[in-house]
Amino acid sequence: MQLTIFFTAPGPVAVPVQYGHLLQGIIYQHMENPVLRTYLHEHGFALEKRRFKLFTFSRLMGRTVIYDRAAGRLVLTPPLRLVICSPIPFILQELGTGFLRQGQVRLGEARLEVKEIATAAPRVMQGILRVQMLSPLVVYSTLSGGDGRTYTYYYSPFEPRFTELVANNLAKKHLLVYGRPARVNGFAIRPARVDDRDLKVTYYKETVVKGWMGQYELRGDPDLLQVALDAGLGAKNSQGYGCCTPAE
Repeated sequence: MQLTIFFTAPGPVAVPVQYGHLLQGIIYQHMENPVLRTYLHEHGFALEKRRFKLFTFSRLMGRTVIYDRAAGRLVLTPPLRLVICSPIPFILQELGTGFLRQGQVRLGEARLEVKEIATAAPRVMQGILRVQMLSPLVVYSTLSGGDGRTYTYYYSPFEPRFTELVANNLAKKHLLVYGRPARVNGFAIRPARVDDRDLKVTYYKETVVKGWMGQYELRGDPDLLQVALDAGLGAKNSQGYGCCTPAE
């Protein structure tokens, strides 16, 4: 399911270039149910040694987005919108209520008014789906270096292991959402409209994160593809990565 929040402002909105953690904070602040907020923030849904928050969100989208190099800021022209996805309706219900009740948000120095919200529930009915990324798709492994230290390797969608890791990640989310193992045989993800400009090197707080925008074609079991829409593709979804929507 998707929840879209529309914001207004009296003029252009300037935000930090790396604002993902600020958006994440806003989302938690608008979960008015303290039990839900604490559970997701501190724990999440456990599976083996991993914990999943089972929500993801887009970048902040405006009519135009311009990088002001001199100020080191992004300048967005209203109206603005933010898409939040989750396979758990209660999470989106809480957020919708919270955003409407509080009425405004503060993103860095910018103040935004909540104009309206909209919900959608795009359904996957067949074994092929083309998606547009609304925030970068992140796929990585933690590897050991020659000196015994570990490092993070971020995969390109053009590397062979990319599909395997996306499938494994979706299978874990599928098990949490549906309570049964996923059918991953035949799953494939192919970059349909992706080029070098879609590589985005971002920071989540102090951590460098590399991900890819663009359009991708997914093939596989419809339930698995549904999880991609609802819970996000790849890793770090609750930090603002992997949010996607059916491509037009």
